[in-house]
Amino acid sequence: TSVINTILETSETETEGSSDEHVKREGFVDGRKVSLVETPGCWKTFNLKDLSIISKQQLLRRISLISPHAVLIVIRADLPFADTDGMFLEEYVELLGPNVWTHTLIIFTRGDLIKHKDIEQHILENGSALKRLIEKCENKYHVFNNANCHNRTQVTELLKKIEGIVRSNGKHFEIDLEKVKKVNEQWEENQTRASSRKSRVQEERSKVREK
Repeated sequence: TSVINTILETSETETEGSSDEHVKREGFVDGRKVSLVETPGCWKTFNLKDLSIISKQQLLRRISLISPHAVLIVIRADLPFADTDGMFLEEYVELLGPNVWTHTLIIFTRGDLIKHKDIEQHILENGSALKRLIEKCENKYHVFNNANCHNRTQVTELLKKIEGIVRSNGKHFEIDLEKVKKVNEQWEENQTRASSRKSRVQEERSKVREK
């Protein structure tokens, strides 16, 4: 959310349980319309098996809300990056498909907190997991200074890098529509079952009150 707010110059927060339809944010940056979607931010669970089916479905459903020019991985520069972090992120991002990496860019936030060193030095000091992830992204990364979030130059530079991604790929990122269709069908089934359970519970409570 903080990255989206920095890009769009807003101060909104995502409420817990926000529906997929309400996570899409739009605005104008440097005279162009920009659409952003926040995916479930839960990669610190360390294991893809720990991630619920619903969260995996949300990832695909939210990405399908737009035809993204780029997929942005947000990592705090002031925190250590462990092997388990890298393993989870690789598996999580690849839920979108094997071709996602050419469209993927890492954004390091809190760049102002890695004092007295540049981001390249920080990457070298963080071990092989972070370097491997950056290599998967074909060395595409950007740094945001949160101490100066009103600095629009860092946003303009990010958009230029995204333009480079589009030029390099010749098109926006295309998610597997069949996979999205299947996920949407599963999602609707889950919502229907959840609604039925809720109705049954309410009926049982009404019967208890009547007694």
